Amino acid sequence: MHTHDEMQNLLLNAAQKKSSYTVKSKIVLGILGGLAISLGFLAAIRAMAPLAALHSPLTSIVGATLFPVGLIMIVFTGQELATGNMFVLGYSTFNRKLTWVRYLSEITVITLLNGLGAVLLAYVFGHYLGLTRTDIFGKQVTTMALAKVTPNMLMIFISAIGANWLVSMGVYLGMAAKDTVGKMIGMWFPVMIFVLIGFNHVIANFFLLPAAYFNGTITLVQMLHNLVPAFFGNTVGGLLLAASVYFTKDNNNA
Repeated sequence: MHTHDEMQNLLLNAAQKKSSYTVKSKIVLGILGGLAISLGFLAAIRAMAPLAALHSPLTSIVGATLFPVGLIMIVFTGQELATGNMFVLGYSTFNRKLTWVRYLSEITVITLLNGLGAVLLAYVFGHYLGLTRTDIFGKQVTTMALAKVTPNMLMIFISAIGANWLVSMGVYLGMAAKDTVGKMIGMWFPVMIFVLIGFNHVIANFFLLPAAYFNGTITLVQMLHNLVPAFFGNTVGGLLLAASVYFTKDNNNA
């Protein structure tokens, strides 16, 4: 694995690459990132629904085990994920390579592009093909969506901090590993933990909540009730890990 000090340069190089993408590249990679996260979530829903119908205690662990596939696809193919960028670009901003205005604009743009990809998949694969609409699968989506929109906004915000602390840790560990298996394991377990706990991830929710909306079980107001605080909570979670890495660096070597 790369050392903590080596990770400083890797993070700065990754941030420089992300912030220098052309508009066309950002659009394509951002939409693809949303699709990838949504595919992992869709697989989890399809596996969880039959188990939930049987009241199996394995329902949550099976879903949590499948969900990280989305992040792995994103990292290995170079796609863009807003929550990972909240951490990586945050570290660059702490190092004064980006301004805070540029940081906020970058993560907002990628969040919206990820969201577009997620909504497209929710409608085409989920609703039109019926993968999140019919029978036990529609019921599973409704159950999960209502659990996301029922808490108050402060609870969602705090939950989202926990989600992106773990997602960002997965990004960090994935970058720290030098081999493919190590990268997969490094990303898998922190993401699996956040899903198992039930924390709020704004891009994942950009898939789940529209899927429920297309089924007619939640409203647009309920979607915004979750997505807005989830975005800000995820941002804080990513910045907290970025700050912890920044303030523990060796200033003589960084």
